Amino acid sequence: MKIQLWSIGKENDAYISDGIKIFQKRLQHYTDFEIKLIPTVKQAASLSIPELKKQEGKIILDMLQPQDYLLALDERGKTMTTLQLSDFLQQRANAGTRQLIVLIGGAFGLDAAVLQRAQTQLSLSALTFPHQIVRLIVTEQLYRAYTVLNHEKYHHQ
Repeated sequence: MKIQLWSIGKENDAYISDGIKIFQKRLQHYTDFEIKLIPTVKQAASLSIPELKKQEGKIILDMLQPQDYLLALDERGKTMTTLQLSDFLQQRANAGTRQLIVLIGGAFGLDAAVLQRAQTQLSLSALTFPHQIVRLIVTEQLYRAYTVLNHEKYHHQ
């Protein structure tokens, strides 16, 4: 199963990029993993929040393929433990999912149309994190989940 992490926003700061590269390299041992940054909408500051979310949503929906499994990060999504995430990944692989898209929305969240398209909505925490840090957290948690699936010592239970 291929996993892509999509995120709206700018390039990572160097210290974030360094951390992501570490876990991205480790993840390659288990799965095909890629990060795609979606540029912010042009003249976003002049748009209302609903219009901005709608335009971001259109970009995302146009990028998705019909067979893609979409896991959208949303503050109202369900929470998972690392063990539940590892089970989720195994279930997706068992179901024959070819491509899992993990989506981080823009600064104001995801448009309703994107959330409706998502098969799963996940909340990382009740806390608010900068998007760049969320990229690092998600990459690390995917790596951790794969180490659980492979009975490796990275995750202490």
